[in-house]
Amino acid sequence: MGTDIISGILQRLNLSAFMICSVLKAEDTGQIFRHLSQNRINVEFINQVPLKNGHSDVILCVDSSNRYTVSTELEKLKSIIHARDIVQLQNVGVLSIFPHKEHAFVISSILQSLTAEGIPVLAMGNSLSSVSCVIGEEKVPEAIQRLSKEFGLS
Repeated sequence: MGTDIISGILQRLNLSAFMICSVLKAEDTGQIFRHLSQNRINVEFINQVPLKNGHSDVILCVDSSNRYTVSTELEKLKSIIHARDIVQLQNVGVLSIFPHKEHAFVISSILQSLTAEGIPVLAMGNSLSSVSCVIGEEKVPEAIQRLSKEFGLS
């Protein structure tokens, strides 16, 4: 595969992920970010998945140095936002891949490459400019090596 498919890979390490399960309404998700912003917490990754019952699941990643503050704030909000559960995963990383075009092809290649190496993708999201994957931090060097080979980066 030629190097014209992606322009590079960015890694972000030393993160903690929080999965907020079954948030009742979109405005409840907004409350999460109001509380985090009041504590000056930067969010490195977010994905919200709507569920059939009108609820949604939210996953976000923050710098691990903020995990206790985030955990405390989310526990305060749990009953207000009607979250069924909050799951914390420590030691995760986010890889962001920057495709020039063909996002679906890039996503397929990422998933095939990582799963072939036994690297589970914990969450994934994309925007106009990037495709981002949350994976275990210990797997980041291996994932970068594999994706660099897949996309012809040196």
